[in-house]
Amino acid sequence: MSCNDDEVDCAEVLDRVYVFFDHELDDRALTYDEIKAHLDDCQPCLSTYDIERVIREAVARACGCDHAPDDLRLKIRARIEEVRVQMTRTP
Repeated sequence: MSCNDDEVDCAEVLDRVYVFFDHELDDRALTYDEIKAHLDDCQPCLSTYDIERVIREAVARACGCDHAPDDLRLKIRARIEEVRVQMTRTP
């Protein structure tokens, strides 16, 4: 996936969208402002982001104030990463 932004790679933005949602970005890569600016300017990434955002909001409404245990969150993130890696390797 690509857009007109030569400075920011769409794959990197989409790879970090989950930590962007939770405001848990670290200093290793793109900043919150860089990701936000890219999403504002890149329609393909914005569409993907909006789908993810809507799903998260629906889950949050359904689950109320319940928070997943930390070990469950880590397992889910690990599995998401496994799937993401598989998807990038599959033509």
